[in-house]
Amino acid sequence: MKRIGSFLILMVLLVAFIGIAGQARADVEKYFDSIQTNVFDPAAKVRFLPENVNSWFARWHILDNAKKSIDVTYFIVEQDIFGMSMLGMLYKKAREGVNIRLMVDARGTKGLTRKFIGQDVLQEMVKFKNVQIRVFNPVHRKLQALFDDLRKITASNHDKIIIVDDEYLITGGRNVSKNYFVDPRDLKTVYRDTDILIQSPKVANQAGLAFDEEFRNGGTFQIYKDIFGNADTMSKDLELAYNAMRRYITGGGLFKVPSPTLSKETNELLKKYNDELKNYERIQHYASFRLFNGERAYPTRILDKHSIQGSRNDITKNLSGLMDAAESEIIIQNPYVVLTEEARAAIKRASDRGVKVIIHTNSPMSSDSLLTQAMFIGDWKGILKDMPNVRIFGYKLSTKLHSKVFVFDRKIAVIGTYNMDYVSEQINSEVVAVIKSRPFANQVAGKIMRDIEDSHEYKIKVERDGSIKTIFGPESHSDKAVIDRLNMLQKLQWLRPLI
Repeated sequence: MKRIGSFLILMVLLVAFIGIAGQARADVEKYFDSIQTNVFDPAAKVRFLPENVNSWFARWHILDNAKKSIDVTYFIVEQDIFGMSMLGMLYKKAREGVNIRLMVDARGTKGLTRKFIGQDVLQEMVKFKNVQIRVFNPVHRKLQALFDDLRKITASNHDKIIIVDDEYLITGGRNVSKNYFVDPRDLKTVYRDTDILIQSPKVANQAGLAFDEEFRNGGTFQIYKDIFGNADTMSKDLELAYNAMRRYITGGGLFKVPSPTLSKETNELLKKYNDELKNYERIQHYASFRLFNGERAYPTRILDKHSIQGSRNDITKNLSGLMDAAESEIIIQNPYVVLTEEARAAIKRASDRGVKVIIHTNSPMSSDSLLTQAMFIGDWKGILKDMPNVRIFGYKLSTKLHSKVFVFDRKIAVIGTYNMDYVSEQINSEVVAVIKSRPFANQVAGKIMRDIEDSHEYKIKVERDGSIKTIFGPESHSDKAVIDRLNMLQKLQWLRPLI
């Protein structure tokens, strides 16, 4: 009887232990529900935007239909036809009385933020009382950090956010230039990227808080009107860029130049915009674009992270938490994989539990960042050795991977600006949208799986003595000169925390 009693007690304790263990690691959907940083919208309308042209059209549509307010922040805004026409759109909306706040990063958007050289365009816009423009973390404000913490100088606002009328939000990996919006059939070297469109006042409000916290940051620099007036009135440039883009994408073709009714200067400017647009034949169907095409509503929330100047980091800990909650599969699509200690530990814990982990990233032949690629080719074999359930794929197309996406158990999808490196985890500001939906997560995962078809899988063999033999790696398909350069850059390990 004593043996039976002891056995029953043991069984009760075992069941209780299993129950506690099960509670300690909730599944990914329960983890999503338990995040405390903000309240999610259980019915936010979302659209997946992996195609460049549709992503441009979505921006154009919500901006063109803005009635009350527009908040915009980008790391990069180029002065090509895409950047100038978006600024032209904002200029038009400012004249209509829409309240506009724009923030650009001092490192990513050098051309528009340099004093005495590039600020004329922004100064032209702030002549309206309903427009505020700020530059994030200009270098001259942080020179003392040379003797303190270099990361405070390099810190950037990496957020990419458009919020319209406190209801519509677009975020994701894309900056504003031709490299992010042109069809790859028109320009082979464009980026493969991912954005998300969300219609939800609650989610827009969450993104608005993320915008506010950086916009009001003490390290930003406000753009004011030029007290002497702009030597070059840039309103003409903005209006022409807007009108040229609008005419072209709606199927009206290019403006005819030279026109006898226009000045020589205006004709030259129109010719410049025409010379750009004529190369992009596949962006002329905006007239048939619909903002939503039957997309459904799903539980959605925003996670935010400050730059090193702030204290908030709701992204890193929750990505680790989702990795710990995953039961079967984690898919990571990211252009820059330089794993930090926390990221590596979370992936290893998942691998040790038997969770299948797929990492899809750039190869030496597709990357736009030699330093991050140098660190990656020094790391990938060790990752595969230590984590047997991890598979790594390197993109092999001439288009460059720039997509920052995570999928957990095909139930939760994360789309945003966050890279798998030290800069995103510890230095820059970042923002992501998190969507709880099996259909949506499967849609996102399916696109990544199609990208993987255009990728090489990297494989190793671990010998009995623990040494690693490369079966197929970056050097197996890349130019020798590129690999030699990357091997040389690997010696700069002290730069790892800054890239």
